[in-house]
Amino acid sequence: MTQNIWKEVVINPQEKTPLYKQISNQIELLVHDGQLKPGFRLPSERTMAKLLNVSRMTITLANEEMKMKGIVRSHQGSGTFILRGTRLKEKEVQLDNPVDFAYPTGEINHGMDEIMSLGQDQSLINLGGVGAAPEVHPGIEFSQCFAEHLRRNPVLLQLPSPTQGYEPLRLEMINWLKKVGVTAELNEIMMVSGAMQGLDLISRLFLKPGDFVIMEEPGFLAAADAFTATGAKILRITLDEEGIRLDSLENMLMQFPVKFIYVNPTFQNPTGITMSLERRKQLLHLAKKYGVFIVEDDPFSLLYYSEKPDPPIQTLGSDHVIYIQSFSKYLYPELRVAVLVASEGIIRHLSKIKQRVDLHSNNLTQIALHAYITGGLLETHIQKLRYGYAQRLKEVQLRVKASSFLHCQIPKGGVFLWCRIPKEVPAERLLEVAVKKGLTFVPGNWMSGVGLYDHHIRLAFTHPSHEGLKKGLDLISDAISAYKAYQF
Repeated sequence: MTQNIWKEVVINPQEKTPLYKQISNQIELLVHDGQLKPGFRLPSERTMAKLLNVSRMTITLANEEMKMKGIVRSHQGSGTFILRGTRLKEKEVQLDNPVDFAYPTGEINHGMDEIMSLGQDQSLINLGGVGAAPEVHPGIEFSQCFAEHLRRNPVLLQLPSPTQGYEPLRLEMINWLKKVGVTAELNEIMMVSGAMQGLDLISRLFLKPGDFVIMEEPGFLAAADAFTATGAKILRITLDEEGIRLDSLENMLMQFPVKFIYVNPTFQNPTGITMSLERRKQLLHLAKKYGVFIVEDDPFSLLYYSEKPDPPIQTLGSDHVIYIQSFSKYLYPELRVAVLVASEGIIRHLSKIKQRVDLHSNNLTQIALHAYITGGLLETHIQKLRYGYAQRLKEVQLRVKASSFLHCQIPKGGVFLWCRIPKEVPAERLLEVAVKKGLTFVPGNWMSGVGLYDHHIRLAFTHPSHEGLKKGLDLISDAISAYKAYQF
């Protein structure tokens, strides 16, 4: 590539945005526009400084900024290379009256937007988003239960809804949580509009600019957005077969002002890995030693397909754990209800913040969920899910075993497959081919905070029909073959 590309990087010393951020932002756009390809080596810092007429330190800062975003990666002695960062669905819309917004929307992972958008296209086989399989979808049964409950108690919709949630549901949660071993009193329980609201409230309560959060790499991309929106920074730790690695965790806790460690220990999103009991105990020990909280996100633990998984970390030491269990993976994504468990003091503070955000809880869905649980229907439904999804997983194993392109970690529960694809096939490019063939999935690098896993994909195996699942897995191999043969 000639030096002409760098003429498109125009910086303005009069702008409020620091020079290094101007450079970082413009190079990021060149990457997303396809003008800078993955693997392209950037000029040396000295050369880049001359090309852009800035100091070498400015280039160093720009490179560090791009590393944090996952746009570039440096190899000592080799240089700095373009990775494939999170995809920008659309360019930022300019305002008529420019405003210096405090909320960093431009740094949000726009891969989530694309996952949602592709998931709405019913012409595609959806292996990207999560949803209940057609044969076990609870929609009609759930709505009938809800309608009957309201027919008997119409006054419920006229009553104000407490910020901490519909009280009969909170009381029912005391018994429900015992299914995973969690013991909690009523004043330690609040209902939130999905796990994401819980994470947002926790972020508002605990985090300020300059704080740090530790989370898994790869991990839940929407959680990272909630944390960084406060101005906090994320430290990422990779996983092994027992979960988050602890060999470097203590060093991080010693060096950085970490407020909490966010983990998804059971059937982790996206890898499907389950943290071992010993690792859970060690993680809790370090959290207590350094006085930090663990935020435990547990959306899948009742979806086990062989033996029951180890109990949540919360059961080992509740004073240092904030526990969240969502119901959307058991029912359907649009059901925005989750239960959050913490000490009474934390619940009170979170409730004050929640009151400012939405004042009243969503009584409608909480009433419906309460009726569904107290009628014994949710427990029966989850048993159906375990059987149905276990059968699908067997089909997945057969298809993967027959494929020369897909190498997947087969989980013992949950809804995700973490698969490795050939090194010469970038996951985002493969998605472009797959969509044309009628299929969607999540590229692995969208689940990374540093632009790694470009040769991995996340597959959700619970949403399509049986036939759709089989066809979808075959289409992935077809798409890989097409890419390798340059038929796109």
